[in-house]
Formats: sequence, structure tokens, C-alpha cells
Amino acid sequence: MVLSDRIFIILKENHLNQKQFAESIYATDGYVSRLLKDKVGISNSTAMLIEKIHGYSRDWILHGTEPKMLQNAGVRELTPVQRKIIAEIELMTDDELFFITTYIEAVKKKKAMEEKK
Repeated sequence: MVLSDRIFIILKENHLNQKQFAESIYATDGYVSRLLKDKVGISNSTAMLIEKIHGYSRDWILHGTEPKMLQNAGVRELTPVQRKIIAEIELMTDDELFFITTYIEAVKKKKAMEEKK
């Protein structure tokens, strides 16, 4: 089963047309159309977004690896800030992503140290 088959399953199981699915993941209808025609791939962050919104496992979306659905998955609306961050991440280079990851780890360490006080 290829990526387009898995995307089609998500549409069918959720009773969504291309436009509705595109809107649900903050993408364009054209992008979803190209996904369904196997003309484009899908990024890890878009797969994570589908996972978060529709409950399908990121690994299943990307590779067809079971389980298909997350345990205790629930649909949740992302905040505007979360949507903006995901859109920005899609455009980043590996170097930029490394910097962001390093920053996030530093913030986590600082928070952990403050909680120990």
C-alpha cells in the first residue's frame, strides 16, 4: 500500500472530500490532490499534524507501519500559534530545525531546574 492509498483511507473513513481534508490539516486542495495522485510525498510534520487531528499513527501514514490508529486518539483543534509554528517548520532547513530542537531542549532543561527549586 502506498501513501496515496493511506490518504484515501483517511478520507473515506472520515467521510471527507479533498477540500475538507485539506482544510482540516491547513493545506491546499491542490496539495491533497497531488498526494492522492502520488505526485508529492508527505513531511514528518504534516504526518504528525494528521496524527494529532485525525488520530492516524504518523508511522502508518508515512510507512504503512501498524498500528494504524493511535490509542486514545481524539480530534483536537490546534491553536493559531500551533498552526503557524507547524507551517514555519515545513519550510525550515535541517540546520534551522537543529537550532530549534536545541532551543526546545534548553527550555525543557531550564523548566526542569526551576521545578526542582
